[in-house]
Amino acid sequence: MEREGKMTDQTIDIPSDDPVIVITRTFDAPRALMFKLFTDPYHLVRFWGPEGSSYPVCEMDVRPGGQWRLTMRFADGSEYPTNSVYLEIAPPERIVYRDAPLDRSQWQDTLPPPNMVTTILFEDAGGKTRIVANIRANSVAARDMAVKMGFGQMVMASYARLDAYLRTL
Repeated sequence: MEREGKMTDQTIDIPSDDPVIVITRTFDAPRALMFKLFTDPYHLVRFWGPEGSSYPVCEMDVRPGGQWRLTMRFADGSEYPTNSVYLEIAPPERIVYRDAPLDRSQWQDTLPPPNMVTTILFEDAGGKTRIVANIRANSVAARDMAVKMGFGQMVMASYARLDAYLRTL
């Protein structure tokens, strides 16, 4: 695996032949707490995304088939809405979600094939939590475009904000 970035407790792995980005980081907090932070909009909006972003919309129906609607607002006022559907919820071990069209009327019965499926694992590391985010794109080209657009750096920025947020709890 190729390493794009590495710190002592944080890595981004991008294999050359697999359309996946694997981002790993260890946090000094128990995994039950970490799972809660990723599944409660009150907490999520305090660390998700790059520094300076805010979230006028963050709605989470955390169950298989439930939606996660999020609108990220940047300092210049521009907004980036996203919609995801949860595929699996296994507290406090795993969250799996995929992208979905913004307009639910487009997929009342079935979803189109995903562009990305994200699996977040919360591993117990002796009182700490090792988070392994596995982001699987539908092709190597799509994965490479996400990397080029700074997807990994945005996740790492979220993790830095999460680390700072943990110190306030």
